[in-house]
Amino acid sequence: MHTSTDHEISKLKEEVKLLKTENEFLKNNSAQVRADIDHLNENFTDLSNTLTDVKIEVRYLSITLFDINTNVRETAEILQHHNNSMENINSDIAHNDRKQSAALLELGKQHEGFIDDIRNTTRTLKADIDQFQTDQWRLSASVSSLELFRNNQTKCDQNQEVAFTASVTSYSSTWNSGTLIFDVVITNVGNGYNPSTGVFTSPKSGTYVFYITAVEYSAQHLAIDIVLNSVSKVRAYCNSSASYQTGTNMVVLELQKGDSVWVNFVGGKGYHSQGVPLTTFSGYLIS
Repeated sequence: MHTSTDHEISKLKEEVKLLKTENEFLKNNSAQVRADIDHLNENFTDLSNTLTDVKIEVRYLSITLFDINTNVRETAEILQHHNNSMENINSDIAHNDRKQSAALLELGKQHEGFIDDIRNTTRTLKADIDQFQTDQWRLSASVSSLELFRNNQTKCDQNQEVAFTASVTSYSSTWNSGTLIFDVVITNVGNGYNPSTGVFTSPKSGTYVFYITAVEYSAQHLAIDIVLNSVSKVRAYCNSSASYQTGTNMVVLELQKGDSVWVNFVGGKGYHSQGVPLTTFSGYLIS
């Protein structure tokens, strides 16, 4: 009985020792676990702080993103406005190009018109030069006739001479009918020319030469005739292609005493002259 009890006591002591060992192990483990928990708590605190910082950063990024979105919208609006402006500019450029093209086309047409006008003017001037040469030849013939007349006069009785030259020394832009009255007498041998009526009346029968020179007024054509007793004999014509064109003509007529010769309007308007006469009417007796 005593032995059995000692054995049980010994066994119990071993169990108590084992329990103490286990308790010590558990204490040690509990301290380690507590240390781990403290470490975890510290990590959790750090994580919380980090999370708080992340939240703050996220809010900052959200605000920045909002500003970026606002800037993007404003930029988009500016870009749209710029695109609209570019479209308007392109439209204006296209419109101006069309206007300039039309203007260039019109200038080209005007240039062609100017070239045509220059060519026409050149042709007209050439025709006028040809006419001037013809007038010069006629004038030379008239001068030759006058020289012949003068030579013949030396052989004739001085009382039988008949010759006149009359002129206008001022212009008219409106004269368009009736007799052209040459009111300024330069020569009137035999007194056959009347400056009041513009009519030459033959003081004797014979062969006469009559000559007219007329200058039209400022590109207004002029046509006048040398008339014998109301019958037109020759015509002087001034073209209107340029200003102050000259027309001349000469005629030899057989007159009876008392026949009338004058210069009559046919067409156009006005005539030109100066202080030294340009428009004149002359006549003289040959024989």
